[in-house]
Amino acid sequence: MTGKQISTINRYFDNKHMDRKQLEAALDFDNLTMDEKYIPEIMELLKSGEDEVGENIIKNYVFFVKERSGSGEITWNEFISRLKELELEYSDFGIRVQRFSKPAYWENFFNHFSTTGYEDDNVKLTFDQKYYDETERENAYEILFEHDIDTDSEFGNVMSQIAEKWDGLSEDDKDNMISALDAIYATHYVDKSRVDIMSNEVKRITMTNADLVPEVGLRDYSIEFTDGDFISLRF
Repeated sequence: MTGKQISTINRYFDNKHMDRKQLEAALDFDNLTMDEKYIPEIMELLKSGEDEVGENIIKNYVFFVKERSGSGEITWNEFISRLKELELEYSDFGIRVQRFSKPAYWENFFNHFSTTGYEDDNVKLTFDQKYYDETERENAYEILFEHDIDTDSEFGNVMSQIAEKWDGLSEDDKDNMISALDAIYATHYVDKSRVDIMSNEVKRITMTNADLVPEVGLRDYSIEFTDGDFISLRF
Protein backbone atom coordinates (compact mmCIF):
# COMPACT_ATOMS: atom_id res chain seq x y z
CA MET A 1 0.00 0.00 0.00
CA THR A 2 1.39 3.39 -0.95
CA GLY A 3 1.55 6.54 1.13
CA LYS A 4 -0.59 8.25 -1.52
CA GLN A 5 -3.34 5.65 -1.07
CA ILE A 6 -3.24 6.03 2.71
CA SER A 7 -3.48 9.80 2.40
CA THR A 8 -6.41 9.47 -0.01
CA ILE A 9 -8.38 7.30 2.43
CA ASN A 10 -7.46 9.60 5.33
CA ARG A 11 -8.83 12.57 3.38
CA TYR A 12 -12.01 10.61 2.62
CA PHE A 13 -12.73 10.15 6.33
CA ASP A 14 -11.60 13.72 7.13
CA ASN A 15 -14.14 15.03 4.62
CA LYS A 16 -16.79 13.13 6.57
CA HIS A 17 -15.64 15.06 9.66
CA MET A 18 -14.76 11.87 11.53
CA ASP A 19 -12.38 12.19 14.45
CA ARG A 20 -9.97 9.43 15.44
CA LYS A 21 -12.46 7.78 17.81
CA GLN A 22 -15.15 7.68 15.13
CA LEU A 23 -12.69 6.35 12.56
CA GLU A 24 -11.60 3.49 14.80
CA ALA A 25 -15.26 2.66 15.54
CA ALA A 26 -15.82 2.23 11.78
CA LEU A 27 -12.91 -0.21 11.50
CA ASP A 28 -12.82 -3.88 12.51
CA PHE A 29 -9.28 -4.48 13.75
CA ASP A 30 -9.86 -8.17 14.47
CA ASN A 31 -10.98 -9.02 10.94
CA LEU A 32 -9.09 -6.21 9.20
CA THR A 33 -12.12 -4.76 7.49
CA MET A 34 -14.42 -1.77 7.92
CA ASP A 35 -18.08 -0.77 7.84
CA GLU A 36 -19.21 -1.89 4.40
CA LYS A 37 -21.01 1.37 3.64
CA TYR A 38 -17.65 3.13 3.19
CA ILE A 39 -15.94 0.56 0.96
CA PRO A 40 -17.59 1.31 -2.45
CA GLU A 41 -16.87 5.04 -2.23
CA ILE A 42 -13.27 4.44 -1.14
CA MET A 43 -12.63 1.95 -3.92
CA GLU A 44 -14.12 4.30 -6.51
CA LEU A 45 -12.04 7.17 -5.16
CA LEU A 46 -8.83 5.13 -5.38
CA LYS A 47 -9.59 3.91 -8.89
CA SER A 48 -9.72 7.50 -10.06
CA GLY A 49 -6.07 7.90 -9.08
CA GLU A 50 -2.91 6.70 -10.79
CA ASP A 51 -2.04 3.88 -8.36
CA GLU A 52 -3.18 0.33 -9.01
CA VAL A 53 -5.85 -0.71 -6.52
CA GLY A 54 -5.42 -4.24 -5.17
CA GLU A 55 -8.18 -6.30 -3.60
CA ASN A 56 -6.45 -6.13 -0.20
CA ILE A 57 -6.42 -2.33 -0.07
CA ILE A 58 -9.07 -2.09 2.67
CA LYS A 59 -7.36 -4.81 4.72
CA ASN A 60 -4.00 -3.04 4.41
CA TYR A 61 -5.44 0.31 5.45
CA VAL A 62 -7.19 -1.12 8.52
CA PHE A 63 -3.95 -2.85 9.51
CA PHE A 64 -2.11 0.48 9.09
CA VAL A 65 -4.53 2.23 11.47
CA LYS A 66 -4.49 -0.71 13.89
CA GLU A 67 -0.68 -0.55 14.18
CA ARG A 68 -0.93 3.14 15.07
CA SER A 69 -3.77 2.81 17.56
CA GLY A 70 -3.70 2.10 21.26
CA SER A 71 -3.63 4.94 23.77
CA GLY A 72 -3.76 5.27 27.53
CA GLU A 73 -1.53 4.52 30.50
CA ILE A 74 1.54 2.34 29.94
CA THR A 75 4.19 0.89 32.24
CA TRP A 76 7.79 2.03 32.53
CA ASN A 77 8.98 -1.18 30.87
CA GLU A 78 6.63 -0.69 27.91
CA PHE A 79 7.84 2.88 27.57
CA ILE A 80 11.48 1.73 27.44
CA SER A 81 10.53 -1.04 25.01
CA ARG A 82 9.01 1.52 22.63
CA LEU A 83 12.16 3.61 22.81
CA LYS A 84 14.27 0.59 21.90
CA GLU A 85 12.23 0.07 18.73
CA LEU A 86 13.47 3.41 17.38
CA GLU A 87 16.31 3.60 14.86
CA LEU A 88 17.32 7.11 15.81
CA GLU A 89 20.42 7.22 13.62
CA TYR A 90 18.13 6.98 10.59
CA SER A 91 15.29 9.14 11.93
CA ASP A 92 14.44 12.62 10.69
CA PHE A 93 12.52 13.36 13.87
CA GLY A 94 14.50 12.22 16.90
CA ILE A 95 12.88 12.59 20.33
CA ARG A 96 11.21 15.83 21.32
CA VAL A 97 11.08 16.61 25.05
CA GLN A 98 8.97 19.51 26.32
CA ARG A 99 8.83 20.97 29.82
CA PHE A 100 5.85 23.07 30.86
CA SER A 101 5.69 25.22 33.98
CA LYS A 102 4.19 28.56 35.00
CA PRO A 103 7.42 30.60 34.76
CA ALA A 104 9.10 28.84 31.85
CA TYR A 105 8.83 26.57 28.83
CA TRP A 106 11.55 24.69 26.97
CA GLU A 107 11.74 22.22 24.13
CA ASN A 108 14.74 20.06 23.15
CA PHE A 109 15.26 17.48 20.43
CA PHE A 110 17.47 14.47 21.15
CA ASN A 111 18.78 11.76 18.84
CA HIS A 112 20.05 9.27 21.42
CA PHE A 113 19.08 7.70 24.74
CA SER A 114 20.68 5.35 27.25
CA THR A 115 19.67 3.62 30.49
CA THR A 116 21.67 3.08 33.67
CA GLY A 117 20.56 0.43 36.16
CA TYR A 118 21.18 0.56 39.91
CA GLU A 119 21.27 -2.11 42.61
CA ASP A 120 17.95 -0.96 44.09
CA ASP A 121 16.28 -1.68 40.68
CA ASN A 122 16.02 2.03 39.99
CA VAL A 123 16.77 2.98 36.37
CA LYS A 124 18.01 6.30 35.00
CA LEU A 125 16.90 7.13 31.46
CA THR A 126 19.02 9.76 29.72
CA PHE A 127 18.14 11.62 26.53
CA ASP A 128 21.12 13.28 24.88
CA GLN A 129 22.78 14.05 21.57
CA LYS A 130 25.10 11.73 19.69
CA TYR A 131 26.84 12.30 16.39
CA TYR A 132 26.32 9.18 14.30
CA ASP A 133 29.76 9.23 12.73
CA GLU A 134 29.58 5.89 10.93
CA THR A 135 26.20 6.55 9.33
CA GLU A 136 27.01 10.13 8.35
CA ARG A 137 30.38 9.23 6.85
CA GLU A 138 28.91 6.33 4.90
CA ASN A 139 26.30 8.65 3.36
CA ALA A 140 28.95 11.28 2.69
CA TYR A 141 31.24 8.92 0.80
CA GLU A 142 28.26 7.71 -1.25
CA ILE A 143 27.47 11.31 -2.29
CA LEU A 144 31.06 11.93 -3.39
CA PHE A 145 31.20 8.58 -5.18
CA GLU A 146 28.07 9.48 -7.16
CA HIS A 147 29.94 12.51 -8.50
CA ASP A 148 33.11 10.52 -9.34
CA ILE A 149 35.19 12.12 -6.59
CA ASP A 150 38.25 10.05 -5.62
CA THR A 151 38.17 10.14 -1.82
CA ASP A 152 41.33 8.05 -1.52
CA SER A 153 43.29 11.17 -2.45
CA GLU A 154 44.54 13.83 -0.04
CA PHE A 155 42.11 16.52 1.09
CA GLY A 156 43.60 19.13 -1.26
CA ASN A 157 43.15 16.81 -4.24
CA VAL A 158 39.54 16.07 -3.25
CA MET A 159 38.85 19.81 -3.12
CA SER A 160 40.42 20.26 -6.55
CA GLN A 161 38.17 17.55 -8.00
CA ILE A 162 35.10 19.20 -6.51
CA ALA A 163 36.18 22.64 -7.76
CA GLU A 164 36.38 21.29 -11.31
CA LYS A 165 32.78 20.05 -11.12
CA TRP A 166 31.34 22.89 -9.03
CA ASP A 167 29.85 25.06 -11.78
CA GLY A 168 28.03 22.06 -13.24
CA LEU A 169 26.33 21.10 -9.97
CA SER A 170 22.77 21.97 -9.02
CA GLU A 171 22.14 23.94 -5.81
CA ASP A 172 20.99 20.75 -4.07
CA ASP A 173 24.12 18.91 -5.21
CA LYS A 174 26.29 21.75 -3.92
CA ASP A 175 24.57 21.62 -0.51
CA ASN A 176 24.97 17.84 -0.38
CA MET A 177 28.63 18.14 -1.33
CA ILE A 178 29.29 20.66 1.45
CA SER A 179 27.51 18.42 3.98
CA ALA A 180 29.55 15.43 2.80
CA LEU A 181 32.84 17.28 3.25
CA ASP A 182 31.74 18.40 6.71
CA ALA A 183 30.88 14.82 7.72
CA ILE A 184 34.22 13.42 6.53
CA TYR A 185 36.75 16.11 7.39
CA ALA A 186 35.29 18.35 10.14
CA THR A 187 35.62 17.81 13.89
CA HIS A 188 32.18 17.30 15.40
CA TYR A 189 31.23 18.25 18.91
CA VAL A 190 28.25 16.72 20.68
CA ASP A 191 25.55 18.95 22.15
CA LYS A 192 25.91 18.76 25.95
CA SER A 193 22.20 19.22 26.73
CA ARG A 194 20.42 16.19 28.18
CA VAL A 195 17.41 15.09 30.22
CA ASP A 196 17.59 12.48 33.01
CA ILE A 197 14.50 10.60 34.21
CA MET A 198 14.64 8.32 37.26
CA SER A 199 12.17 5.43 37.17
CA ASN A 200 11.38 5.65 40.89
CA GLU A 201 10.28 9.28 40.44
CA VAL A 202 7.72 8.46 37.75
CA LYS A 203 4.10 8.29 38.89
CA ARG A 204 2.33 7.72 35.56
CA ILE A 205 3.09 7.49 31.83
CA THR A 206 0.33 7.95 29.26
CA MET A 207 0.51 7.90 25.47
CA THR A 208 -1.69 8.95 22.58
CA ASN A 209 -2.49 7.15 19.35
CA ALA A 210 0.19 7.55 16.70
CA ASP A 211 -0.56 9.96 13.87
CA LEU A 212 -1.81 8.57 10.55
CA VAL A 213 0.71 10.44 8.40
CA PRO A 214 2.55 7.95 6.14
CA GLU A 215 6.28 7.62 6.94
CA VAL A 216 5.81 9.36 10.31
CA GLY A 217 3.68 7.71 13.01
CA LEU A 218 4.70 9.84 16.00
CA ARG A 219 3.04 9.48 19.42
CA ASP A 220 2.86 11.89 22.34
CA TYR A 221 3.89 10.61 25.77
CA SER A 222 3.18 12.42 29.03
CA ILE A 223 5.28 11.56 32.09
CA GLU A 224 3.92 12.66 35.46
CA PHE A 225 6.34 12.61 38.38
CA THR A 226 5.63 11.86 42.01
CA ASP A 227 6.20 15.52 42.95
CA GLY A 228 3.44 16.65 40.57
CA ASP A 229 5.77 17.87 37.84
CA PHE A 230 5.54 16.47 34.29
CA ILE A 231 7.17 16.54 30.87
CA SER A 232 5.85 15.74 27.40
CA LEU A 233 7.67 13.64 24.79
CA ARG A 234 7.08 12.88 21.13
CA PHE A 235 8.70 10.04 19.18
